[in-house]
Amino acid sequence: MLLSDDELARLQSVAPFLRNEAHAALELEANYEVTMELESHLQPGLRIRAPDSSRTTAASDAPPYALDLFVGLPLNELRALSHADDATREAEIARFGARFSPRLLRAIARMAPHEIDLDAGVQSEAGTLSIMLEED
Repeated sequence: MLLSDDELARLQSVAPFLRNEAHAALELEANYEVTMELESHLQPGLRIRAPDSSRTTAASDAPPYALDLFVGLPLNELRALSHADDATREAEIARFGARFSPRLLRAIARMAPHEIDLDAGVQSEAGTLSIMLEED
């Protein structure tokens, strides 16, 4: 079951912190744009885009394409965050940031070879690729 409207509303206040933690975890990679997507009818997650993913030139019509990756976040972690008190919430956000990059790399490793090159900020297919982080 997806998150309730009440849980999503409570997550709105921590969304910037989760986004910043994910961005910091990817700091060694390209300067990615990281946005949080919390919709009541969709899997909540983060969208990671290479800085030039919005470019629409003839060169972007052929592989490799600029990275456009949706990273689904485990509902149990988001649900726990939405119900946590302030101290617990801060600890869980920090824990999320510390574990984000390794979990993202493991999720990418399960994809077909060369589908995503996180270091280069490219992918082999046009459009949005989606992965799910494993549960904690």
